[in-house]
Amino acid sequence: MPRLERIQIELTSRCNERCLHCYIPQNDGNQDMDSSLLWNILDQCWDIGLDQITLSGGEPMLHPDFWKVIEHANWNNCKVRVFSNLTLLNDNMADMLKKWNVYEVQASLYSVEPAIHDAVTKTPSSCEKTKKGIEMLKGKGVPVFISCPITKMNKDSYPGVLSFARELKLRAAPDNMIMAQSNRNSGNLEYRLDIGEALQVIQDILDNDTAYDAERFSPGYRNPDAALPCVQNVCKDTICINAKGEVVPSSEWDYALGNLSKQTLKDVWENSPRLKRLQAITLEDFLECQSCRAIEFCGMSLGLNANENEAGDPFVIPKHICELAKATRELVHSHKNKRKETTV
Repeated sequence: MPRLERIQIELTSRCNERCLHCYIPQNDGNQDMDSSLLWNILDQCWDIGLDQITLSGGEPMLHPDFWKVIEHANWNNCKVRVFSNLTLLNDNMADMLKKWNVYEVQASLYSVEPAIHDAVTKTPSSCEKTKKGIEMLKGKGVPVFISCPITKMNKDSYPGVLSFARELKLRAAPDNMIMAQSNRNSGNLEYRLDIGEALQVIQDILDNDTAYDAERFSPGYRNPDAALPCVQNVCKDTICINAKGEVVPSSEWDYALGNLSKQTLKDVWENSPRLKRLQAITLEDFLECQSCRAIEFCGMSLGLNANENEAGDPFVIPKHICELAKATRELVHSHKNKRKETTV
C-alpha cells in the first residue's frame, strides 16, 4: 500500500480576493475548517508521520489557527508550504514564517502593473501588497515561489512578472492552464487563452526568454517515458482535505473520498473504495492517449476533466486540452529544428 507522505489542508474557503479565473466557486460557503476538527486532523497527521503539509484556502491566513498550525508543524518536524496571496502579510508575520522554518511560500502574481493585476483579482491595491509581501519574505530569507497564471487579461504583461522574479533571484513559472470551477461552472473559462493565444505566449518565451524554455512552460510538460504521471500518480502519496473536512484527490477536484468528521484519515487512506480506484488508474484507462504523439505536452488532469463536463466524468478529456498539446508539440519541435539549423 502506498505511504501517505503529504497533505494539503484547505483551512478556509474564504478569500479576500475574487480572481476572475479561480476554480473555487466564489459562493462556496465561505467557511473556515472547524478548529476542533482541524486539530484532530493534525494529531492524526503527526501520528502518521507526514513529511509535508501544505496550507491553502481561500486565503489560509484568514483562519484563526493559521499561525498555531505552522508552529505545531515545526515542533513535529513536518515541512510546511503555504499558498497565499500575501496581501495580509506584515513584518511581524514574515518574521514568524522565518522563525517556524516554513519550507516554501507560493504566491500568485499576475502582473507587476497594478491596473492589470488588480483587475484579475478584483481587489484594489492587491498588486502592490503581493509584491511587497514577496519582497519582504525574500528579505527575511523565506523561500518564495511565484506562480503566474496567464489569462486573457494578463497575457501581454506576464514577462514583467518573470523579470521581477529574476531581479529577486526567485523561482517563477507561468501557467496557462485555467480550469473550470469545481462545481462544473465553466463561466471562468472565458478568461482562458485560446489555442492561438497560448501558442503566441509559448513562441514569445522561446524567442525571448531562454530561462523559461517551452518544455518547462508547455502545459503539464511530461517526460515521454513516464506517460501521464498526473493521472497515474493520483493519490499515490498525497491527498487534500477541504474546509468541510472532506478528503478529496486535489484542491481543484471536489470528489469526496471520505469525511474526517466521521472517519479517521488512516481509514480513508486504507479503505476508501473511491481512493483505491484512483490509485489503480493507468494509461490503459485512456485509450485515446496511448498512441498520442503529443502526450509529453499534455496538460490533462482528472480534476480538470471532471470540472469541464456536466457529468463530472474524470475520464472525458476536454477537446481544448488535446488540441493544445498537439499544437504545442508542433511549435516546440519546429523551434528546435530551426535552432539546430542555425547552429550547423
